Amino acid sequence: MAQNWFIQKDDEVSGPFRGRDVFKMAAEGVISPETQIRYGNDGVWYRASEIEGLKWPAAEPSAPLSGPVSAGTGDAEHARIVCPHCWKSFPIDEVNYISRHLDLLGDPVLGPDAQLRFLPLRFSPGGLALDANGVECPEMACPHCHLKIPESLVELPTSFFSIVGAPASGKSYFLTSMIWQIRKVLPQWFDFTIADTDATFNSVLNNYEKILFLNAKPDEYVALPKTELQGSDFSNQVLLDGISVDLPRPFIFNLSPMMSHPDYDTRRKVLERNIVLYDNAGEHFEPGRDSMTNLATVHLVHSDGIIFLYDPLKDARMMRDCNGDDPQISRGGTGANQLALFHEMTGRIRKYAGLKASEKYRKPLVVVIPKYDAWRQSFDLHLSEQEFLSFDAENMRYNLDIRVITSVSYLLRKRLLEISPEVVAAAEGFGDQVYFVPVSALGRIPEFDESREMIGIKPDHLKPLWAEVPFLLQLYLHNLLGGVETAVKNAVEITNYKFVHDTILFSLPGLPRRQQLPRNYWGKTLYCDETQQYFRLPFPPEESAASEQEKAGKNGLDDSNSLIDTTFWAN
Repeated sequence: MAQNWFIQKDDEVSGPFRGRDVFKMAAEGVISPETQIRYGNDGVWYRASEIEGLKWPAAEPSAPLSGPVSAGTGDAEHARIVCPHCWKSFPIDEVNYISRHLDLLGDPVLGPDAQLRFLPLRFSPGGLALDANGVECPEMACPHCHLKIPESLVELPTSFFSIVGAPASGKSYFLTSMIWQIRKVLPQWFDFTIADTDATFNSVLNNYEKILFLNAKPDEYVALPKTELQGSDFSNQVLLDGISVDLPRPFIFNLSPMMSHPDYDTRRKVLERNIVLYDNAGEHFEPGRDSMTNLATVHLVHSDGIIFLYDPLKDARMMRDCNGDDPQISRGGTGANQLALFHEMTGRIRKYAGLKASEKYRKPLVVVIPKYDAWRQSFDLHLSEQEFLSFDAENMRYNLDIRVITSVSYLLRKRLLEISPEVVAAAEGFGDQVYFVPVSALGRIPEFDESREMIGIKPDHLKPLWAEVPFLLQLYLHNLLGGVETAVKNAVEITNYKFVHDTILFSLPGLPRRQQLPRNYWGKTLYCDETQQYFRLPFPPEESAASEQEKAGKNGLDDSNSLIDTTFWAN
């Protein structure tokens, strides 16, 4: 967004504005031909009448300027943003600023030790808001919770993603490995960068990355601290409507296409955005913890996609097939009712989003089965040999191989149906777009450090496996990354099938039993571990043409052809 115009009227400087806003102010008479206008920081002021193209109404207006008219997308009265802390939606022209003068200490929402938040009325010649004592204030805040928000939140659309799981399910390890891998693979393979919008928001995660991947002593055991329910590292306490409320601290990143991205010139404004991630303590999802003073999980309603971790070491049936050498088992691993936590999560989403009992969640749900190294011996698939990238030599670009990811999802789903079928039933009963993804955040089972009596990992042993796939899949499903379905020779065409609502019922040749799969598997080529053959599912006849358009839209990132609902990406 280019906000480089400044206006001086009655010895007051306002701005910065976008060029289109200056033209609108002239057309509506908010400024006159005599108004002084400056572009950028070159220090040269011009009369508005000297700016080519400005048009004026018949009569001069008397309305004073009162600050920025808009920021980024549309007029201020229409452009809105959602706070990543309290999830309140508000117009851009209501954004508060954080005072800097020491005499302005004390805020009614954040307490006596916080700097006062204020709605700016004056701006410096450099375009910065001025507090009551005339000090320039570059930092913005939400007008409701008064917590700091990054400037990019005003300039770009924002997408929210929630990571959910039971206590000690490995969410922090997974999130740390996922971001570490994403920082590498997005620029290397997909011509994107993902960077911290402000290091203060991601300090906890950056510290986790330092412990695991940037440790000065890579041959010594380390472990990540537990995500706490409260505390300055994990939540902020504010006073909302007279009630003390804890709000989770978000991780905020900026996703931007690089100039080498094939759609940089045509879709940059669509692709560039803020990415907000949440990692709650598992206890936040326990029944009874949802209250007016604990709004830690309200972000689920605003999320554009959910990643749910189902820990196999907390399922007594799955744990029997896990590696007994894993110290998480041998040193007191216990089961837990993770399904109750999942139902609590879905219940809160239905309650706050107003979903009916029979209505499905329409945004992508990725069910991650972590700690792959503990249960790999019971899964007839070598995950390290499954390449989820496909290189298009003709166009010199990489895509996600959706056939590989979907086939792995099918095999993992099939295995879960054999051991814990209610997990699959619960996930697919809630969401209409569910994928199952195995992940190893560490690349090996952890070890027990006898000297410190703790379960840990040596940083130089870390080799994350598929840790980045859940997030890459979310980006693909939101039409931000390209994807292809690589061809398989001699795949068996399924001929014995029928469609029932959003499910296909079918049987494989040589296996006289029924299988059923939801919509996101239709038309996909999958691998059967029993027959050791690939097979291809059909589309319903009326959707065959649409599926071809969907593939074209995914491969070319063509918004007009995409069948994925992207309306929830808008701010």
